[in-house]
Amino acid sequence: MKLFQYIGYYLTMALFLAVWILPKPLQVVLALIIYVLVAHVLRYRRKVIITNLTKSFPQKSRKEINRIARRYYRHLCYMIIEAVNLRFSPHKSISRCMGVQNPEVLQQLIDKNRNVLIILGHYGNWEYGCTKIAEFDIRTAAVYKKLSSAVFERFYMEMRSKTGVEPIEMRDTMRKMVEMRDSGRRFALLSVADQTPTRSQIHYWLHFLNQDTGVFIGPERLARKFDMAVLYCEIKRLGFSRFDTRVTLITDEPASCPEHFITDRFYQLLEESICEAPENWVWSHRRWKHQRTADELVQQQ
Repeated sequence: MKLFQYIGYYLTMALFLAVWILPKPLQVVLALIIYVLVAHVLRYRRKVIITNLTKSFPQKSRKEINRIARRYYRHLCYMIIEAVNLRFSPHKSISRCMGVQNPEVLQQLIDKNRNVLIILGHYGNWEYGCTKIAEFDIRTAAVYKKLSSAVFERFYMEMRSKTGVEPIEMRDTMRKMVEMRDSGRRFALLSVADQTPTRSQIHYWLHFLNQDTGVFIGPERLARKFDMAVLYCEIKRLGFSRFDTRVTLITDEPASCPEHFITDRFYQLLEESICEAPENWVWSHRRWKHQRTADELVQQQ
C-alpha cells in the first residue's frame, strides 16, 4: 500500500470504529439513514435492480417488484453495518448472531474424515455464514476475488482472517487445495459460487431465475478432483445482524454424479432460497450481461 492508501485506510478504520461503538438500535437507525440516501437520493443502480427483478419474476406486479427493491436496499445497507461489526466485534459476539439448524449434516462428514466443499450464493450475509462454519473442528478456508481498492482489500482480509477462515485468492485456489490435501488434515473449502464469470470463463449454461445463465463450473471440478463432499449453505436473514444457517447435502460421492449435476443442484437450491426471500440476494449486479451464442446453444444440446 502507498502512503495515501495507508492514510485512507486508517481514516476509514476510524470512521468504521465510530460506527461499531454505537449501540445496536443506533446502528439500525444509521442503516436506515444510509438506506434513504442510497435508495431514494442516489437511486443506486435502480435500473439494473428493477430490470433483474422484473425478468426473474415476470409474474409479479410492478408494485411487488418495487417492494422487493426497497427491501433489497434495506438489506444492502444492513450489510454495510454488519461488515463493520464483523471486523471489530469479538468472535463470541458474532457467533451469538448465528444459528445452525442442522449442524449434524456437516459434523457427520467431519466424523467420516471427509474433505468438504461448501458452496454458497450471495444470499443473506455469506460472511457471517463463513464465520459459523469455522467453529467446527475442521480447517476452514474460503475462496475470494481480490478487490481493486487496496483499502477495502485490507479491510476484508482482516475481517475474514479474524473469524478463523483462511482466505484464498481465486487464482491461488488449486495450489492451496493441493497444499491442504497433502497436509493430511481434513478441510472445508467455502466458495461463493454464483459470481458472474467473464465471457471466456463460461463453459456451461443453465436456466436460473427465468433466464438463460452462464455459470462457473469451477466448484464442481474441484469437488471431483479432490473427492470432496458437497454441501449447499443457506444464510437466512432473521433481522439486523441475526441469521440462521442451514446446510443441504448435494453429494457425498462427486465422482459418481453425472456431469454438471452439482452445478445444477446448487442453482436449484439457491433459486429456492431466493424465491423464499428475494430481497436477500444481490440484485444490483449485472448478472445476465452475457448472452448465449447460437453455437453454444447447439454444443450444449
